[in-house]
Amino acid sequence: MPKLKLDIQRTLFIIVGTFLIALSTNAILIPNRLLSGGINGIATFLHLTLDWNVGLMVIVLNIPLFIISIFFLKKHFIVFSLFGMLMLSFWLEVTTSITISTESPLTVIVLGGLLNGLGSGIIFRGDGSTGGSDIIAKIVNKHFSISMANVNMMVNTIIIVLSICFFSIDLATLTLATMFVASRVTHFVVDGVNYKRTLFIITDETHYEPMANHIMSELLRGVTIIPAQGAYTQANRYILYTTVSIRELAKIKSIVAHHDLAAFVTVTPTAQ
Repeated sequence: MPKLKLDIQRTLFIIVGTFLIALSTNAILIPNRLLSGGINGIATFLHLTLDWNVGLMVIVLNIPLFIISIFFLKKHFIVFSLFGMLMLSFWLEVTTSITISTESPLTVIVLGGLLNGLGSGIIFRGDGSTGGSDIIAKIVNKHFSISMANVNMMVNTIIIVLSICFFSIDLATLTLATMFVASRVTHFVVDGVNYKRTLFIITDETHYEPMANHIMSELLRGVTIIPAQGAYTQANRYILYTTVSIRELAKIKSIVAHHDLAAFVTVTPTAQ
């Protein structure tokens, strides 16, 4: 039952997300000769230059990718990606006649990026996909250890170059700005605003306990104590592992400095 519930939720997220992406494409991007990222962006480019049907192009461009994915990716991912791709193509057909009248380039960038990013974020939040560059990214990541973000960036770079060559540098810049807004909105939807900071504090055996107690009593945050050993000095060390809010970061640095000025601290962003 939990798996069925998860699949139903994923299906609903894909339906809503693909509708928003299609709305952004037909109502804002195409009328202003702008491109989105991934296969949808390439399909839009073919529509603007050759007047080919966007929804049909999404399917045609994805066919070889899905054939390849059968040999490399899990069937469950392929099935939902196929559903996402078909839903995107369907909504691209349904929303063809919808146009949102805009006069300011800023409105185009913000509204186009907002709808596109919101749609992508909802799909990713539901662990869904629309195929296309997601399939390419997963295969390349699996076999060549290149991050999915870098693969998608390569695909989007190609789209920007196409926009420069066939349209203008101004439209390419607007396309790039719209992609940036969309990416930020996508990250916001997926990760939310609950950003934290995770700290690894390396200190010695005389300071770790009072430092941990001070953090727990002052910030009311849990601390995990990890015994360690210096590779060069062979001295016993302790690593304090904790996660705090951004506002508490300055306070925890003060606590560490109060107990051990020689402590080594690393701070990393934490979203989930």
